Amino acid sequence: MPVIRKLVFVDLKFLAMKNVLLLTDFSITARNAALYALKMFKDDDVTFSLLNAYDLEFSGSPYVMQVKEEMAYESEKGLRQEMTLLMRVFPEAELEVLSGFGSLIDVVHEFIHDYHPDLIVLGCRGESALENFLLGSNAYEVIKNIKAPILVVPKSAQFKKPDKIVFATDLKDIEKDEIMNPVRDIVDRYRSALMFVNVLDDEYVNRLDAENKIATHFPNIDLSFNFIEGEDVSKSINKFMSDNDAEMVAMVRHDVGFFDRIFHPSITKQMVLHPEHPMLILHDDVE
Repeated sequence: MPVIRKLVFVDLKFLAMKNVLLLTDFSITARNAALYALKMFKDDDVTFSLLNAYDLEFSGSPYVMQVKEEMAYESEKGLRQEMTLLMRVFPEAELEVLSGFGSLIDVVHEFIHDYHPDLIVLGCRGESALENFLLGSNAYEVIKNIKAPILVVPKSAQFKKPDKIVFATDLKDIEKDEIMNPVRDIVDRYRSALMFVNVLDDEYVNRLDAENKIATHFPNIDLSFNFIEGEDVSKSINKFMSDNDAEMVAMVRHDVGFFDRIFHPSITKQMVLHPEHPMLILHDDVE
């Protein structure tokens, strides 16, 4: 089991606040994602946890303990430097830094168990979030294995008030209403319009019934339902977002078939979501 080193003391009074986990490998991409989140929630009482995971690729060397300690030192050193850079831009932010030994997935699992973050934020190095997933990145591994709300920020994305959020949907109802909290929070925070989009397929769905069920999760919210055609789901969603000047796309990963329609390995680099569009991934089977 991974052991997470907490480097900054957190006052108990902050435990009731929203907790946003920022994953970092000290890259510019990860820093951009952290800055995106810090700006997004800058006017709210949010505790940000900056987490770095480090691991050994081998275990048979007699110098394992020495190497592990050196890696721990470098991790903590990098976190202190990263914290300084972020606090320089957002000096009022409540930011803690943590270092965890183990695989990224194991360390994040441990953090979720101990801290119950409301949102996990990470960057992706591809030209877009979707392209990055197709390249078998850590971002996709996190999405496949971590059942928590995840915001994936493309490396070139700069925060812009999300006046319109596209919600890609297969029109299936959500059993656990609480998984919609991150979407409702952002919509309420920025008075965003929520645009549900379904790419039509051969499966019959009672649209009116589906719309009514989905709408119950979003009372008093400006929402619309849109039905579009296209053999390639991601390309169709991309066009819809561009046509409507949407700033963010959200989706629930509760139907593997629907999710694979968007993230199928055969999709080419040209068939990706716009690189400026962060993706909010929700799971209906939360931990």
